[in-house]
Amino acid sequence: MALAPIVYPQGFGNLSKKKLTLHRKLPPVIQFTGTTFSIKVTARDQKYEDLTGKIKDLLETELLKNNEKLRADANSQDLAVSCTIMNFSVPPPQPFTRKEVTLEKGKQLEEPVQYNKITGSLELSYQAKDPRTGRFLDADNITANYSEDFEAGSNQQAGKSLPTKVIDPFKRMAGKKTQDSNGPPNSTELRESLIHEAIHEIASRITATNEPVDVMLAQGKLDKTNKAAEHGLWSRYLEELERMPPLPNSKDDAYRLYNIGVAYEALAYQTEDHKVAKNFLQEAAINYGKAVDAKREEKYFLEPQKRIETAMAYYRKIEGQQKAVAAANAPPPPPTAAEAGKSSTEGPAKAASVKRTSKASTGKNATATNSTTSKGSAPATGETVAGATIGKTNSGTGKTLIAPAKSAASAPPLTNDQIIKMTKAGVDEDSVIATIREAQTVQFDLSPDGQIQLANGGVKGKIMAAMRQRAKAVSRRPGE
Repeated sequence: MALAPIVYPQGFGNLSKKKLTLHRKLPPVIQFTGTTFSIKVTARDQKYEDLTGKIKDLLETELLKNNEKLRADANSQDLAVSCTIMNFSVPPPQPFTRKEVTLEKGKQLEEPVQYNKITGSLELSYQAKDPRTGRFLDADNITANYSEDFEAGSNQQAGKSLPTKVIDPFKRMAGKKTQDSNGPPNSTELRESLIHEAIHEIASRITATNEPVDVMLAQGKLDKTNKAAEHGLWSRYLEELERMPPLPNSKDDAYRLYNIGVAYEALAYQTEDHKVAKNFLQEAAINYGKAVDAKREEKYFLEPQKRIETAMAYYRKIEGQQKAVAAANAPPPPPTAAEAGKSSTEGPAKAASVKRTSKASTGKNATATNSTTSKGSAPATGETVAGATIGKTNSGTGKTLIAPAKSAASAPPLTNDQIIKMTKAGVDEDSVIATIREAQTVQFDLSPDGQIQLANGGVKGKIMAAMRQRAKAVSRRPGE
């Protein structure tokens, strides 16, 4: 049986797809320098209990694989990782029908085609904490989803082009494995896939990852330029593609735009500079998006956008944490006019008080001075004398209790202005809340005017609630 050769003007090819392997290097989200970690996995609902042990074991294995210096320790004081299974769902296949154009006796006909929709989801609540300080290093809700349509009977994945459907049966007859010949996953396979996807996302937030990423290159009129990509010359490849005149047909040119996206993505994975990598990824996303807009029916245009979004999410998280640290350590803003006036009014009184105290405690006879102080002539509680803070007089002994003065090097209090600055800089909500909880001291203005100022600065919801909670903790006295 003779077959006439099928000509593909532009596309990824069917008999010989051109694939290259990139190495995606992503930095961890948290700054963790310890050598041990502990993992605890729980389930919100008892029906998910059978997943806890598997998730714990696989996450431990993934972390050890990414960093050979780490070791698991149930009592680790370096890093405590906890996960809660919030939801797990693998429903039965959902049958549905949609009309599609088929080729019959050289004519295009529109006929109903039966499909099965396969779906599944796994949701985890994840936290990474420093056990010594109780400080949260990272926290997020992790979701793994699967949703694909498979043609009933043939089990071919939806979206395959007509030429593929023509070629694949002959490849099966010849005993060759086709691109999508595995069919839909069963419930066990889908469960394993969802668990591995969620675990990989968590592990890559804790340890640096270097994972292979297979990318396809579009072929046709782009074959000549593809030679530079095959040799890893990504800068030259990008230059050649951008200098090439756009192909006359917009759907054909979509593949040139896609290849430009591949070039930018490859350059992003090569650089060590986070900002440069982020810029390359943004350019890759733009060109992948243009390719999708020009030819929406091409399914291979969609997967790269998911890869880009994953990488961008990590860089955004890293930048958010850096901004949070910088904002927390920034010097306090200059006092307002009202605060300055209050300070100038209180200044002379405080100065006179300190002067009297100094005079009383630096007499000619030091012994006499100490004796007088111990008998009840001590300065008011909280006054500073020679680097110490005078406490209350002990009624039992008559002696004055002296405590060391507070260090002048303590961090400045966290204020409304700093919270607004962090919010406007794009710091994510979790990082801002963590900064509020971990600050040494806070000085929040939660009066009606202060809350209006916060709202106008974009501070809302959970962040304002965390500020109120921290302010109450500060104002609460021992024994209350």
